[in-house]
Amino acid sequence: MPPTSVSPKYLNSIFPSCDSLRLLHQLHAQLLLHGLHLSTFFASRLAHSYFDCCSPSYARKVFDRMPHRNPHAWNTMLSGYYKSQKLSDVLELYNISHAHNHRPDSFALAFVLRACTGLSLHELGSSVHSQAVRLGLESNEFVSIPLMDMYLELGSLEDVERVFDQVFVANSAAWGLLMKGYLRESKDANVFDAFMRMKELRVRLDPCAAVCLAQACGNICAAREGQAIHGFCIKLNFLDYSIYLQTSLVDMYGKSGFVDFAYRLFYQMPFKDVVSWSSMVSRLAQCGRGYEALRVFRDMLQESTMPNEVTFASVLLACSQLGALLQGKSVHGYMVRKNVELDVVTNTALVDMYAKCGTPSLAYSVFNLMPKKNVFSWSAMIGGFGMHGMCSRALFLFDKMKSENLKPNSVTFVSVLSACSHSGRVNEGRHYFESMTKDYNIRPTNEHYSCMVDLLGRAGLIQEAQSLIKEMQVEPSSSVWGALLSACRLHKQVELAEQVAKKLFVLEPDQPGAHVLLSNIYAAAEMWEMVKKTREVMNKRRLRKTFGFSTIEVDKRVYIFNVMDKRKLDTKILELWCVLSSRMKELGYVPDLSFTLHDIDNEAKEEMLCGHSEKLAMAFGLLRSKEGMPLRITKNLRVCGDCHTASKFISLITKRELIMRDSRRFHHVKDGLCSCGDYW
Repeated sequence: MPPTSVSPKYLNSIFPSCDSLRLLHQLHAQLLLHGLHLSTFFASRLAHSYFDCCSPSYARKVFDRMPHRNPHAWNTMLSGYYKSQKLSDVLELYNISHAHNHRPDSFALAFVLRACTGLSLHELGSSVHSQAVRLGLESNEFVSIPLMDMYLELGSLEDVERVFDQVFVANSAAWGLLMKGYLRESKDANVFDAFMRMKELRVRLDPCAAVCLAQACGNICAAREGQAIHGFCIKLNFLDYSIYLQTSLVDMYGKSGFVDFAYRLFYQMPFKDVVSWSSMVSRLAQCGRGYEALRVFRDMLQESTMPNEVTFASVLLACSQLGALLQGKSVHGYMVRKNVELDVVTNTALVDMYAKCGTPSLAYSVFNLMPKKNVFSWSAMIGGFGMHGMCSRALFLFDKMKSENLKPNSVTFVSVLSACSHSGRVNEGRHYFESMTKDYNIRPTNEHYSCMVDLLGRAGLIQEAQSLIKEMQVEPSSSVWGALLSACRLHKQVELAEQVAKKLFVLEPDQPGAHVLLSNIYAAAEMWEMVKKTREVMNKRRLRKTFGFSTIEVDKRVYIFNVMDKRKLDTKILELWCVLSSRMKELGYVPDLSFTLHDIDNEAKEEMLCGHSEKLAMAFGLLRSKEGMPLRITKNLRVCGDCHTASKFISLITKRELIMRDSRRFHHVKDGLCSCGDYW
């Protein structure tokens, strides 16, 4: 170090080079030697340097020995404690300043308010707010921004707006916080109104406000407005600096239905955090693109990004969509190995996944081990038993839920009524439907009415189903009329089907489902001219039938089959199916040609039946899986009646269990019998 004759100016110039505690101690010693440690200027600078060297205790010793403390000295300590995340020390020092009659300025109040927010001490924060008002600092931007942030965390939009209105000239940060408040209260229209006011006042858009706008566009699926915001962000070079903005734009496009664009935008992001990855996985899973969701999840793990609870819930949803039990188990195992906290949300997702992957026993095991269950956990398990045709167990669990004084909600009753519908429990269904309103004051929604119409319709009680629709307290949705149309197909009610289909054409003019179902009803009645007319209408409106496809998981890989793949299939699959078909016929199998729904000869009809996706998946599974292993097949549409019959013969011939999930329920086929009892 320099000799004792060095000047204060020289000592001051040394501070930037003291980047270690050892060097700082040496400089401190020189200041003591020259008596400069009593100088407010040097003491403040020394305290600041100790904070930079992560030694707040030394900074406090320097501060406590200062004979005179000016506002800069107090602010140095408050900012140092705040940046060191010692929020309690910020508040302690603030109280000491009161005892010394120190009048805080806007900087001091800003640090104190942020400490109150960080410690969730909102009552103390309100008193600091009152002090800011008394000092005339409420409208100061250094105070107003932390105040708005505090009330935002408290969830008080009214206070956020009140503080905002006190600001003389609101900057972009204040506008961004106001938008954030509106967004949290689901007031998306207010977000756009705020943006228009910003434009009128010529306030420059900042990344925080842009994030809010992108999220608001996503919430209301306003892709066009979202594209405009995206353009603003590109013009202002925001995308190069804000990963949150990039993630919000990806999420916005995904929610608005532009999943492919969101996917491309996501992979163009130079940096991705866990929120970015989770958002992409979530969007794909929620759009029914489980295969791609799993692929993104694998890429996430390869990038060494640790998933969070949102990621796991979305991945489990993707596994449940695909019936990918082995991959679902792998995800569960990964969560256990990484000591991921299995909270009520994650455990409920596991229950749902195991149930939808054809293993209600595993779902029930997870359910029983849950330390805490909410109404959604119970509803998921009840629904899981229901979709497997285990109505008695579903209703027993419902009674057990009530005995534990947990009140069922609207979702619970959807699960209960669905369970009754899958098993043809008409009397029980009527009882629970009435109980829902009478005992729990739950107003039936279209989902509940859909379940009841489906229950009554499949039981052949068509007139009762029609009467129920007429008595509905809400306008019947497409799902209600769709359930009645399905009943018309099952019971060959052509005239009524035409009336119901007309209502669906009005409710869903751009959807092909009603046209396809009506065409199938005509075909089953051999009304080929009407089939032709229905298809001509579809062609005119450019409506395309949803192609059926089936998935099967083998060795942790999911394979997809559809009828269009038949020409590209391995010849071994077709050869095996020919062998199986011959052996089935020897046992009495007769192809049900009514399910071809085409006006062609019988030989061509039988050939078409052989190409159904679930049959291709069965043959592939028999070829590629180990002997004796059950086959788990998932189909996006209802399983064809002929394929259902064929599966029972295949289970007899191969001694394999077939677990098939279609758009309605599960079929556990073993030893020539199906768990549905042929009621489905």
